[in-house]
Amino acid sequence: MANKVDSYHSVIVIGAGAAGLYAAQQLRQQYPDVLVVEAQNHVGGRIRQLHGFTGWPIEVGPEFVHGANSKLTEVMQQHGLQATEKPWPDFWYFGKEQRLTDNEGVAKEVDELHDMFDHVGDEAPPPPGRDVSAEQWLRSKGASELQMEVADVCYANDFGCSVQTLGLREMITENNKWDSGETYLILDKPMSALVDGLRAGLTIRTGCPITSITYSPAGALLTGPNGLRLGARKVVITASLAVLQQGRISFSPALPEPKAAAIKRLRFGNAAKIIIAFNKRFWPERLYDVICTHSFVPEFWMTQHAVIDEANKHLHAVVGFLAGPRADALAGMGAEAAVQKFLAQLDQIFGSSTDPQPATSAYAKAHVFDWAQEQWVGGAYSFPSFGAEDGDREALAAPVAGTIFFAGEATHTSVNPCVQAALETGERAARQVIAALNQPASKL
Repeated sequence: MANKVDSYHSVIVIGAGAAGLYAAQQLRQQYPDVLVVEAQNHVGGRIRQLHGFTGWPIEVGPEFVHGANSKLTEVMQQHGLQATEKPWPDFWYFGKEQRLTDNEGVAKEVDELHDMFDHVGDEAPPPPGRDVSAEQWLRSKGASELQMEVADVCYANDFGCSVQTLGLREMITENNKWDSGETYLILDKPMSALVDGLRAGLTIRTGCPITSITYSPAGALLTGPNGLRLGARKVVITASLAVLQQGRISFSPALPEPKAAAIKRLRFGNAAKIIIAFNKRFWPERLYDVICTHSFVPEFWMTQHAVIDEANKHLHAVVGFLAGPRADALAGMGAEAAVQKFLAQLDQIFGSSTDPQPATSAYAKAHVFDWAQEQWVGGAYSFPSFGAEDGDREALAAPVAGTIFFAGEATHTSVNPCVQAALETGERAARQVIAALNQPASKL
């Protein structure tokens, strides 16, 4: 195969996100010819920033570190990143009452809902073929209207879905296997600092979407733009679940039926951010995050890194986070309408008799980022999927023909959709590849 391709490699890693970069770093110690190919024109995958908007880069992808005990915090420390622990949720806005409060002011039934989600791992898993949605599960528990709303804006939105598509079977798995801790951490630097550390020393080709893979136990042929042909003994695929579901990469032969079925059943949520810059801060200084019921934007926050852009250092930013159907609706609404609705929500929350429209009066500019519009990503991350079956994540993660290996948060068997899951699966795939490459050749 080597003389029929543009280049030949021991390993090719598809995707330069956290999973792909971490896998490649583990592999290059033994196989320095490892090549990373990335369809997008930047390195980092779903880790990306908006530059030149305020005095510091704004994260349009992952921003918070979920849990202090994880592969991510280990890697952060290796690259000199520090983090500050924050409570979550921090503040609440109850839209029907038009009431902003910290956690001390929430109703007892909200605490009871937290307890239900905290102990969902104690539930009996649904029988095969009979999964239950979070909505059905909560109604079976007698959840109130307020509890249903909080479940959707706090838990489902955080997962990147709705209570109708959040599935009990994988919720139980996620709850029982979560081992990162419950704290929320905010990095002292943008996530790009992590990417810079992970990419160091790697050979990476960006703007290079791989559209077909022909494979056998002997190796793989990958085809890309402008007739590009790459050969490899082993391939690690870290493309998003949405890319696999949309068939953007074709496989010959077709992927095994259990893997194809898992790709079809598992779900990949969308997320969008409405980012607004203001000429002055009109919210309490100690407030950093708000969960909102009966509102357009279910969660927003105000975080800041060290100023690196003097021209925009006077600006303050609020980031609105919408996921699942709410994010999907933005495409039809248009960015301008979405910004105006968010401004009206902020005016309602923070307005007073002396300053009824603090957000509108301080408005400087806005940016809307919708992950579903990114061709080679297709959304935000996977989530505990209504309709998933036992073994689906394992099937998605399983190697094929001893040649094709899979990583990325959707392949995490603990149903962990976070950056630490991407790192852990990249490390797992690298171990599998090294073991396969080190196997002695079979004798005829």
